[in-house]
Amino acid sequence: MSSKIPLRPYGATAGRQHLTGKPPRPKTLTVDLHNHFQTPAAAELVKPHLPVDHHPASKFTNPLTSEVSKKQMEDRAVQFTDIDLRVADMDKMDLDVMAVSCSPTQFYYLVEPSIGQESSQMVNDNIAANIKKHPNRFVGLGTVPLQDTDMALKELDRCINELKFPGIQIGARVGDEELSAERLEPFWARCEALDIPIFIHPSSFASPRFGKHYLANVIGNPLDTTVGVHYLIFDGVMARYPKIKFYLSHGGAFAAAYGARMDHAFGARPDCREHIDELPSTYLKQFYVDTIVFSVDQLEYLIKKFGVDHVAIGTDYAADMGEYNPVEHVYQVDGLTETDREKICGLNALKLMNIEASQFGK
Repeated sequence: MSSKIPLRPYGATAGRQHLTGKPPRPKTLTVDLHNHFQTPAAAELVKPHLPVDHHPASKFTNPLTSEVSKKQMEDRAVQFTDIDLRVADMDKMDLDVMAVSCSPTQFYYLVEPSIGQESSQMVNDNIAANIKKHPNRFVGLGTVPLQDTDMALKELDRCINELKFPGIQIGARVGDEELSAERLEPFWARCEALDIPIFIHPSSFASPRFGKHYLANVIGNPLDTTVGVHYLIFDGVMARYPKIKFYLSHGGAFAAAYGARMDHAFGARPDCREHIDELPSTYLKQFYVDTIVFSVDQLEYLIKKFGVDHVAIGTDYAADMGEYNPVEHVYQVDGLTETDREKICGLNALKLMNIEASQFGK
C-alpha cells in the first residue's frame, strides 16, 4: 500500500491542492444540495424483502473492498444518523444549510410496492422529524416508491404539501426500468407542475469488471447516472418537460464531459433521433449539476459547459467519497465574480427549491 500520499478519509480530497489558512466564503447563504441521512427502522422493515445482493455493488466485489466498505459504514454510522453532530460538521465545512436526502441504499425500489410505500413514508417522516430540531439549518428532500407510479405520486404530494419538503431525490433507474419508462409520464408532469428540484443519485452499475479497487463506486456510480441521463434525453423526457428541474450528482457524471458523442450519434443515426428534434446537448444543458468532481479544472469546465446558474455545491456527506471543502473548491476556480460564487455556493440551490434566505433567519 502506498505511503507517499496520506490516507485521509472524510477529509480534504487528494483530487486537488488546497488553500492554506482559512478559506474565503461568500457573505450569502451556503447550501449543500447533495448529502445523505439514514433511517435504520426502514432498513429493518425491508430487510426480509430484499435479496442478499440487492445492491449492484455487492454483486461483484473482492474481500478487501467489502472489508473497507463495511468498516466505513461502522465508522460513519453516527454521522449518517445524528443530526446534531451534522450541524457541527457543517460549521467546519462553511455550510449554512443542508437539503437532507436519504442514502441511495434506501430507495427500496426492488421490494413489493406496498412495502416500498411504507418504507418511503418512514424515511421521509424520519428526515422531517430530525430537521425540525434545527429549522435554520435544514430542509428535506423526500423519497418516493417509484416502482408504483400512483403510490409515488401520492407520496410526492405528501412530501411537498404535508411535510413541506422543497424537492425529492430519486435513483438513476428503477430496478430494470429506465427513468424514461412510459408509466412515469404522469410523475414527471406532476414534478414539472410543482416546480421542484429532482435530485438524481446513482446506485452503482453491476459488472464483474468492477470487483476490485472500489470500481463499483468510482466508475459504477457515475455510469449509472450517465445511462439514466441518456435515456431522459434520447427518449424525449427532457423535450416533453422543458421546465423540469433535474439536479445531477457527481458533476453530471460522464455525460457532462462527453456530451458531443450524443450529438454525433444524433447526426449520424436514425435510431438516435426517434423522440427528439434538437441536438442531445441542447437537452443536456437543461440539467443542473453538483460540484463533486474534486479537481479545479473539472469544476471550471462544468461552470463553462452548463452555465453559472446551473451549478450548485454538494458534499456527499457523510460518505468516504465526499467533498469536505465544497466552498473552498468554488473559490479555487479563477475568473468567477463574487456574484458567481454566491450563486454556486448557495443562491442557485435556494432558487431551485423556491426558498428565500429569510427562511433560515438570514
